[in-house]
Amino acid sequence: MLERFEESDVSCFEVEKEVLDRIADSGSPQGILAVATVKETDVDSLAQCRRVVVVDAVQDPGNLGAIARTAAAAGFDAIATSKGTADLWSSKAIRASAGASFALQSLRNFDLVSGLNTLREAGHFVVATDSKGDTELDALPLSEHMALVMGSEARGLSEVVANRANALVSVPMKPFVESLNVAVAAGLLMYRMR
Repeated sequence: MLERFEESDVSCFEVEKEVLDRIADSGSPQGILAVATVKETDVDSLAQCRRVVVVDAVQDPGNLGAIARTAAAAGFDAIATSKGTADLWSSKAIRASAGASFALQSLRNFDLVSGLNTLREAGHFVVATDSKGDTELDALPLSEHMALVMGSEARGLSEVVANRANALVSVPMKPFVESLNVAVAAGLLMYRMR
């Protein structure tokens, strides 16, 4: 693998195992690390995408990575994260995404008010999840351009998002189950929206 990178004009440095163990933030690094600059998109480019997932204040990078992985698998084009959301490019989020984050256009520090307004003006049908939502998952209308907004694990959907959504969707559950993990709920919605 090292030879392939060197052939691509990528700067490579071989280090001792002890050095790798010291600089890696994983308990069991897989023998290779990368440092890269990530090219982020802008709101106008997001508005051209067919399917966008917006993640608002999700704290766990594992959940964020799982959302990115599912978004890529379900054919979404982009992921946007609001201020206060875990870093999509942290090592834990990248591991949880199994590298699928790199297949998506991405935008960090997405402004929910102006960003969702831009998506709506560009023709996106904005969907958000809410346990009290008036649209059931199976009844969600599909549109050519859609954006899914997922709220935080602790607080759920913010009022800012609820006021800008075209549909508030509830996922039917048995009464003894209070809620779903945010990544699981996102997966259900993304596959419904594909």
